Amino acid sequence: MNLEQLRHADPGKWQAAADDLLAAAKDCEEAVAEIHANGTKRLEESWPDYLGDIVRSRITEVTGKLEEIGVLLRGAVTALDTLEDAARIAQSQAGAAISAAVVVGLQVTGDLVSIPADHHDPDSVVDDRDRCAALIKDAVDAATKADEEVAGALRKLAISVDSSLLDEARKQQAAAVEDALDAIRETLPKGQSPEAVKQWWNSLPVDRQQDLMLAVPVELHDLDGVPDSVKKELEGSNGYNAVKAVQFAREHANDTSIDIFDNNCANFVSTTLASAGLEYKGGSTLDSDGWGRSRAAGINFDPPGPGSLQGLSHTDTWINAEKQKKFFLDNGAQEVGTTGAKPGDLVYWEHTQNVGDYTAGQAHHTAVVTAVLPNGDVLYSQHTTNGKDLSLTDRVGFANQDGGTQNVRIIRPKETW
Repeated sequence: MNLEQLRHADPGKWQAAADDLLAAAKDCEEAVAEIHANGTKRLEESWPDYLGDIVRSRITEVTGKLEEIGVLLRGAVTALDTLEDAARIAQSQAGAAISAAVVVGLQVTGDLVSIPADHHDPDSVVDDRDRCAALIKDAVDAATKADEEVAGALRKLAISVDSSLLDEARKQQAAAVEDALDAIRETLPKGQSPEAVKQWWNSLPVDRQQDLMLAVPVELHDLDGVPDSVKKELEGSNGYNAVKAVQFAREHANDTSIDIFDNNCANFVSTTLASAGLEYKGGSTLDSDGWGRSRAAGINFDPPGPGSLQGLSHTDTWINAEKQKKFFLDNGAQEVGTTGAKPGDLVYWEHTQNVGDYTAGQAHHTAVVTAVLPNGDVLYSQHTTNGKDLSLTDRVGFANQDGGTQNVRIIRPKETW
């Protein structure tokens, strides 16, 4: 890709394609939800013979394929949405650099920035020329790499639903989301001087700045030249550093060394928040309104007999998703919803009906928000099972045949103790 192609690209076409694919994905999800709502159990009751068995088997097979198609379509939507945003960021950067060059009397021809022979003071604009040229090159390179990342993501989604399983579709969808994130990272002016980074940041519209703050907070925070006020906003003011929380969650998403229970989702969330600076609450792990762990917390040992080491090494609010959710909400946390989610927030999944030992409204799983894509898709990292930057939108569209639909709550903890 060259500068001319970047300037005349029409990202709106990618957005239109994404919208069409999203509509198709929703059609699949609605069909699956309808099938699950009626269920094969009702069919079994009304058609119990061998022909009913054949029909039920066929319905289950078709439902599985619809789920696969929906997951793959959602992955493609994420990829195209991201390409649209990455292209607009690159266009903004290139346009601002060209404008800055023209203001000081420089000439932009093709991808080159030069000092005209008749410039009144050529020596005074050498630095401007170099800075503008670097920003233009960076924008073109970023757009090119973003295009390559998204093309790769779309290729990964090109699998046959006739010969693959839902887990494979989800695996490829997750890989496509990771490529989409990489495409956004490519738009950052890594390696540029602080002055060039500052110029780049100031050239972006406010909504594009917000997109980057939500999608790539760690990488943006690490850029010299990004205003300190922006970095402070990324860190948050709730008693823990949201940037460090995201960094820890992503780096340790597959780190089993911190797992000491059969189910470690809440333990992972608590460990992440503690690593980001959230202070313990309470004097001991037996405190009913406490949150913390003891010196024995890292011991992977639970002796036989009555009682459990868990109650001595960790508070229940540290290791249990429902009790953790309630603790944070009772102690100043803000419920923000998916539309208000930011990196460093927490996700809780609640059953909407009684399932096993859970009653309706109880949380059975939790994770850390690690990014929010420009299209509003929330990405999260978790343990049990381990996963990094998984798409919330791509994974909540379908009802569960046995467990019913899931209610998702996103909260922002705040240290009030």
